[in-house]
Amino acid sequence: MSEFDRKFITDAITRMLARREHSFSEICRKLSQKGIESEAFMPVLEAFREADIQSDERFAESRARALYMKGSGPRKIKLDLQQYGVDEIAAERALDEIEPDWFEKAKWVKDKKFGPFHETDFKLLMKQKQFLQYRGFYSEHIEFAVEGE
Repeated sequence: MSEFDRKFITDAITRMLARREHSFSEICRKLSQKGIESEAFMPVLEAFREADIQSDERFAESRARALYMKGSGPRKIKLDLQQYGVDEIAAERALDEIEPDWFEKAKWVKDKKFGPFHETDFKLLMKQKQFLQYRGFYSEHIEFAVEGE
């Protein structure tokens, strides 16, 4: 690999990481889309990882925190992180780091969308539960948000 190619790859990775954290597999995918062979960028990317400039753990934590603040539940966050190539252990650690209260978050999401009152109509109750399920909450979180204590 020429010095020009190495500099081009280093600059591309640096630009990506300067904007926000990226997962290892996300950077690989983006570089491949630019037409760069994996044999060329893999040593450079490994150097970034070894120097702790690129970290899947930091990416997972920042992504999990952002999704949590938007009102996503644990199931949706884990699936999102998997799509970015974050392993299950790193995803669990990221969720632990943000110290979430899933019950209160589910209640907050439900109250924001449907209001703070408890629904008595069965169809509307199911609509609320389905909405919270779509947002990635587990059944115990949904029951707490919809039924209360």
